[in-house]
Amino acid sequence: MNNSRFSVVLPLVISLSICAGFLTCYAIYGDYFDSQKKSAGIQKLEDVLNLLDSKYVDPINKEKIFEETISEMLHKLDPHSNYISASDMKRMSESIEGNFSGIGVRFFKLRDTISITHVLSNSPSEKAGLKDGDQIIKINGKNAAGVKMSNDTIMSLLKGPSGTSVNVVVNRYGNLLPKKITRGRIPIKSVNTSYMVDEKTGYIKIDQFSIPTAYEFRQAAVNLRNNGMTKLVLDLRNNGGGVLEGATQITDEFLKSGLSIVKTKGSKIGTKHYTSTRDGVLKNVELVVLINSSSASASEIVSGAIQDNDRGIIVGRRSFGKGLVQEDQKLRDGSSVRITVARYYTPSGRCIQRPYTDNIEDYYKDPTRTEASMFTVDSTLFNDSLKYQTIGGRDVYGGGGISPDIFVPLDTSGTGLYYSSLLWGGAVNQFAFDYVKRNRYFSQNPWSSISQFKVEFKIDNSLIKELVEYADSELNIRAYSTDEVKHCERRLMIQLKAEIARQIWQENGFFSVYNEFDTEFQTAFKTFEK
Repeated sequence: MNNSRFSVVLPLVISLSICAGFLTCYAIYGDYFDSQKKSAGIQKLEDVLNLLDSKYVDPINKEKIFEETISEMLHKLDPHSNYISASDMKRMSESIEGNFSGIGVRFFKLRDTISITHVLSNSPSEKAGLKDGDQIIKINGKNAAGVKMSNDTIMSLLKGPSGTSVNVVVNRYGNLLPKKITRGRIPIKSVNTSYMVDEKTGYIKIDQFSIPTAYEFRQAAVNLRNNGMTKLVLDLRNNGGGVLEGATQITDEFLKSGLSIVKTKGSKIGTKHYTSTRDGVLKNVELVVLINSSSASASEIVSGAIQDNDRGIIVGRRSFGKGLVQEDQKLRDGSSVRITVARYYTPSGRCIQRPYTDNIEDYYKDPTRTEASMFTVDSTLFNDSLKYQTIGGRDVYGGGGISPDIFVPLDTSGTGLYYSSLLWGGAVNQFAFDYVKRNRYFSQNPWSSISQFKVEFKIDNSLIKELVEYADSELNIRAYSTDEVKHCERRLMIQLKAEIARQIWQENGFFSVYNEFDTEFQTAFKTFEK
């Protein structure tokens, strides 16, 4: 009952203080008001908060209400202007800058124990002697095995300033080994998958666009080109964007000199044009770009520029439609206000941003993107008022997002509640971890290469049966019938083989296996034959 009352009062507080919030935001900057002199709006907000603090039936968190008021105010402007707390800003800065200070391991929790899937090369953990498959059971003398501990808590214990140390005890096949790890700078790779599909075709997947992304991409591209690449599948699926310059620099690798990449336009900051240079290393490489509904912002800049300049083929499903440019303004307490300052426009003049109202929930649920649009082309987009032309005269359409040249419907074969429970409940990757760990124990190198693994390693019905029994006993995930298992058996075989490959060769292993069965990748790959 108390919570329901609070949920009624809070929107009222937000509504009362929306105007005050505008002034508050500027006041925090310190340019508009003297610290000794408050505006009537700010004073009113403070009065309301103090009144709630002294009179409301339940205890309240004034700081939380104040921050939610700022967020609500900004969301009334557009879906991407936002308030970011100091703690969230620190994490986001690490992602943008592409590094943080820590020990250099990839892990997940298995039976409430920190299980290391990979020790990063040249990392502090590798130098301290940690190995793939180790399990951390103590951190600075405190038990970390078999206890409920969130990933945020684990990260807070393992991360820290460079040069400081953390003492851990690892379990390695029953042997308890104490290790002292001196923390250092750890890169956050945004291009962690690149490999040759065949003698001429390369594959690069970009997970996000951070400051080092263009450099990572160029390294991967040069390496593949030196291995004979003349065709490239660039995978931007599920890439939510990031740093604008990363997108423009990567696009520049494909375009001849002097072509438009993107235009940003804002009433306060003016118009800026980004054009290609002569420095690109991939100007003669055939190109296909993969996108889906979770490809946004910087991903749409790349795919839009490639499409409008007739430089490559876009394959997949319509992208998200995030075409607003934000600028972060840091506040005195380390938090930040992210303000929209411009819009993106593709070379043909299309605005990437899809329409929005001030209802942020509707925006992210996106009622215009029905379930049917995942399986068929949305014909409502083909409106003459939204028609633009590429540099070669092809018709393309606006309306928000980038529509692919070749549409690939979402493949849901073999999916269902049981399959989703196994995948998202952790059964597949935990089973794969245990499976690989057992094989490592008996052989230091059970499979010498990914190519050998793909040919020789088979997932049969008996291994799927082991997975089903494992999920039941370890995670209480069980099928209602044998038909439910049989329905998703083939998809489970693919997912499990790819996950086992990931445990050994990281992302290159996973995608080398998975892409052989992925309809979207296979469509992109076969496009080169046309």
